[in-house]
Amino acid sequence: MRDELLAALRKGANVRLWINGRSSDLAKFYARLHELTHGAGPAAEAFASAATIGLADVEYDLWRFLVVLPQDGGPPLIARGPRDRG
Repeated sequence: MRDELLAALRKGANVRLWINGRSSDLAKFYARLHELTHGAGPAAEAFASAATIGLADVEYDLWRFLVVLPQDGGPPLIARGPRDRG
C-alpha cells in the first residue's frame, strides 16, 4: 500500500485532512476505521495505544488511504478502503 499511496501522491492525490490530536477523538470522528478493507487492524491498534496521534486522509481514484502518524517517532501506518464518492 505504501507504494500505491506514494504513486497516488505523485499523481496529485487529494490530501483531504492532515491533523494531530487526541487519538480517541481522531479515531471516533475522522478515521472511519470500519470503512477500511486493508490494514484496519494495525491502524486501530495505533489509535488505541497512544494518547495523541497524527492522521492524514488521502483520496485517489477508487481508494481512500488513511495514514496514521505515531507521535513517538514510529513508522507511519497505512490503511485503505473504498473511496466514498457520494
